[in-house]
Amino acid sequence: MPDSQPPFADFPFDLTADETAAQVEAALVARREERTSTNWIALIRLFDGTEIPCNVKDISKSGAKLGVPATYELPSAFMIRIIGRDFVLRVNLAWRRGNYAGVRIERIAKLPVVEEKKAPAAELASNYSSIGTRRSRISPD
Repeated sequence: MPDSQPPFADFPFDLTADETAAQVEAALVARREERTSTNWIALIRLFDGTEIPCNVKDISKSGAKLGVPATYELPSAFMIRIIGRDFVLRVNLAWRRGNYAGVRIERIAKLPVVEEKKAPAAELASNYSSIGTRRSRISPD
């Protein structure tokens, strides 16, 4: 009678179940570049002007993993603006699973830095006209 059990000669028995699962996942998901874990707050900008809030969970030179609620339907191409950073990404949707989406980065554009106009401190200290005056309770004679 033939043996119904497959041979396990190549299987490393000294690994725990968690280590085995991690190795299998690493073998299945081969990356070209190393990904860096992040938790950046971002906005997905669709080409019709719609903005969808999201998180950038990890990023590499060629792609990123986004946390996006499953209720939002994503098109095949869109822009991502990272809040607090001076760049925007043009991306293509690679995959979607539940509240996560994988994207391929097509182009990176640098945003112009907007400088706020601030009055010098010396000018503010000597000019009290913006404060106004207080009415006196004593009537002038």
